[in-house]
Amino acid sequence: MYRLLFLVLLIPVGICRADSEIIKFNVFLDDREVGQHNFTLIEDGSGLHVTSVVSMDFKVLLVKKIKYRHLAKEIWSDGCLQSVESSTQRNNKHSTISAKITAGNFVVTKAGVDVSLNGCIKSFAYWRPEWLENEFLLNVETGQYTPITLGSQQDSSTGIMHKTLGLPKSEIRLQYSGSGVWQSLESDVKVVGKLRYKRVYEVEGESNASL
Repeated sequence: MYRLLFLVLLIPVGICRADSEIIKFNVFLDDREVGQHNFTLIEDGSGLHVTSVVSMDFKVLLVKKIKYRHLAKEIWSDGCLQSVESSTQRNNKHSTISAKITAGNFVVTKAGVDVSLNGCIKSFAYWRPEWLENEFLLNVETGQYTPITLGSQQDSSTGIMHKTLGLPKSEIRLQYSGSGVWQSLESDVKVVGKLRYKRVYEVEGESNASL
């Protein structure tokens, strides 16, 4: 039920002269702020290292308390995943995912079980919208290779791009600026409520954007 909340990503490595970017979001369920989801991207030539960190505390049906922590580290090269390491805590339950290229295939390991994938594997890289244009995306929390459909529509008056990721049982709605910068995320999560990401800007001259 909570898998949809955190379909995402990645890891920084201290490399001199590498370009870096930090993307921060406050996370809401309905109108309640419940945590943060932050991304650190470090690019060096054709390589990209991304770290995704989620910290959330909320209640289901206003009764059951949920403590959710998630860390995902991804390494990309030329737009394809090279490796993934992720760990997830949901209350007292812990799970991990690891994946890397082995003998030409991308092998995902969870609970001691290996699944081999072929081709250029991509995850839910919301921060790089052109990488969402794939028939399948890897959920780095669950290890599932998820079939998706992607729809796009641009607002002619504001230039804002609206993208919709269709999943087997739900959808994720994304907004981007006219220059392709990720601004927000929204999805309806069964039982939990409406999940919303509101971007937090800390650089002088930038302004907040929300749904």
